Amino acid sequence: MKHYLVTSSQYNPYINLAYEDYQLHHLKEDECLFYLWQNHHTVVIGKNQNAFKECKVDELTESGGYLARRSSGGGAVYHDHGNLNFTFIAPKTSYDLEKNLQVIIDALKHFGINASFSGRNDIEVEGFKVSGNAFANTSTHSLHHGTLLFDVKMEDLGKYLNVSSVKLASKGVESVRKRVKNLKEFNPELTLETLSLSLTQAYESVFNTKLKTIPMDTSTCHDLIEHYSSASFRLEPIPSFEASLHKKFGFGEVILFITTHQNIVQSVQVFTDSLIIDLKETLESFFLNQPFRKDALLLKVIDHPHEEYLIEIIHEIFMS
Repeated sequence: MKHYLVTSSQYNPYINLAYEDYQLHHLKEDECLFYLWQNHHTVVIGKNQNAFKECKVDELTESGGYLARRSSGGGAVYHDHGNLNFTFIAPKTSYDLEKNLQVIIDALKHFGINASFSGRNDIEVEGFKVSGNAFANTSTHSLHHGTLLFDVKMEDLGKYLNVSSVKLASKGVESVRKRVKNLKEFNPELTLETLSLSLTQAYESVFNTKLKTIPMDTSTCHDLIEHYSSASFRLEPIPSFEASLHKKFGFGEVILFITTHQNIVQSVQVFTDSLIIDLKETLESFFLNQPFRKDALLLKVIDHPHEEYLIEIIHEIFMS
């Protein structure tokens, strides 16, 4: 197996995300990539989220910031030069999430910071979130990427994100800023350079390999860069609707809009921060063209691969 290291030379999120996406779809069956990258003043939303729900889009744009959408699920995050992003891409046959997480945990331990994986997708230190993680797949490769907050401007993190009151209530906390901390608060000597070096050393140790450093080449990514920067991709509009649901479930937050004609579902649109990769597509295809009746939908859900999630959602939609 060949293991490559790329450190991005760019701070534009559309370029960084396009390059990551290209590599996910073009790495060979014997190739793995460890990718380190940073964005300038950016809110990155999950693949299935609504931009205007998650982010103060106008304020971000007016301040010179970027609004980007990534290829993976999960929630919205804020990036600046105090945030280091990491990406693991590997063939499915050798992909190992536990080893990926061990790389991060070992790298932080080098600085006397004891981290652990907690919840659906967080890495925590002393109960505070220092890293969020998300995932994507192709037919041949798997991707795991995440953030490391080492010196983020916390006032901006709270300024541009619209943190859901539903999500906060389910966690029993008051604000996003009270749940996160910078790694420099645990070790003031930490720098971007030393953190990056520790991550690469931990990768080589955990995977028992030697990383080959290669330059970042975006010459083949022009179409993807255009796609990631397009308003049509980043700013999916909220539809008109006749029925809606906004609920935090154990598997993630779900916002659902349904329109009907003669009590038949004509359109359905779902936004979610769930890490279940196909949940948005599953929900939209399940409800479409079905009678908008609880009994009919519950009958259809029997033996569905996502039966448990669908039953919860159907009951919530028809609650009086």
